[in-house]
Amino acid sequence: MVSNLNNWSVAQAVRQLLQKLVFCCAVGALPGIVLAGTASPYGEYFVRLGESWPDGGPGPPQLPPEAGPGEGDSKRFENQLDALEKEGGPYADALAEPLADLARVHRRAGDLERAQQAYQRALHVVRINDGLYSERQVPILRELFETYRLTGDMATLDARYDYFFRLYGSGQPPYTPVRIGAALEYLRWQREALRLGLDGEGSDRLLALYSLNEQLLQGVASDPGAGLADYRALALSQLRNLYLLSDRYEPKVEAFGPGGVTTAMPTAWEEQDTTRKRLEVFQRNALSRGRALLEELIARTPPEQLEALAATWLELADWNQWNDRRPEALAAYREVEQLLLNTDRAELLQQWLGQPVELPANGAFWQPRPLAGGDEPVVVHARYDVSATGKAGNIEVTTRDSANDGKAGRVRRSLAQTRFRPRMVNGEPAAGQQLERDYQVLD
Repeated sequence: MVSNLNNWSVAQAVRQLLQKLVFCCAVGALPGIVLAGTASPYGEYFVRLGESWPDGGPGPPQLPPEAGPGEGDSKRFENQLDALEKEGGPYADALAEPLADLARVHRRAGDLERAQQAYQRALHVVRINDGLYSERQVPILRELFETYRLTGDMATLDARYDYFFRLYGSGQPPYTPVRIGAALEYLRWQREALRLGLDGEGSDRLLALYSLNEQLLQGVASDPGAGLADYRALALSQLRNLYLLSDRYEPKVEAFGPGGVTTAMPTAWEEQDTTRKRLEVFQRNALSRGRALLEELIARTPPEQLEALAATWLELADWNQWNDRRPEALAAYREVEQLLLNTDRAELLQQWLGQPVELPANGAFWQPRPLAGGDEPVVVHARYDVSATGKAGNIEVTTRDSANDGKAGRVRRSLAQTRFRPRMVNGEPAAGQQLERDYQVLD
């Protein structure tokens, strides 16, 4: 019996040792997984007060601008609609614009249900007169989408974006401006849906997003009729997807170890589903794929387009900096500086490299959230230093209301983990001392 127990103990110890060795090998083979989450995803929890959303999205849901003189009277539009219907019938083309105007009036008044009804009717009129794929629907659809944001009905908004994407080509050629615009907007929404957690863990949506963006990028790259602007927009969209993939996706792990002490290791490959396998492959190649995307975009950009080249080098520098590849980042920041010195855009050089900037600066993690009616945003005032390597220190935070001290503490902790683009002075990174910034908390 003792011999059997000893044999069992030895076998158990060997198994644990082998598992740990497998884990170490797996970690060494998956650098993207090790690095994921080491830098705070700037924009997820707080953003600089007054900063616009750099991902090209609508930003936090807002009501339309205040009506001008005579524009806020719904009765006037209703009378106009009655007259037009009597003249041209219930589907007269002239009804579309006043119906959209009436919808805006209802939005301003907070009657979102009636606004949606008016927008839907305007869309119906356009489709009857111009056809199902009329471009005139686009601005009306976008305004309709905003009503779903305002009500928080994200499930309906998600379905509407699927319809919008199918309506304008489903990402298939010909790559007309309308089709590319619809595809880019759909990709942006998919990132937002992931950040909102509409699907919980979201692996299927993340894989579909990445794969679709890659398909579009390859299609536009091989289409002689497509322009550089379309290729650039899709490349930067895919870069944002790589930021999300690096930070958000977590491989499956399983626990093992005696006495409740656990050690994490990736689940055996044969036990994972296809989606997870593909995502893990994409994730561990994310750093090199992001670099390749931007290097290809640089190669495609004509040398005389100095500002566009500088902007792409800046994206490459930020990508390396966020992934803690400082020598490569510094070389790219120097390239940005040199390119801008050859232009008359001195103010752009100061804007981009004259002060530390929170990364990523492209809106990859921004999550707009509507405020409850009448609520004021929570603002945290922060004072801190940023080292030449892009790390924040000596962080002090304050709020006007002590009830928000917990949120201020979270901002402080997040700032400590945020990677910054360093200030550049004559080709060298320099520390930024005693920065003072106001941040709006998004949660």
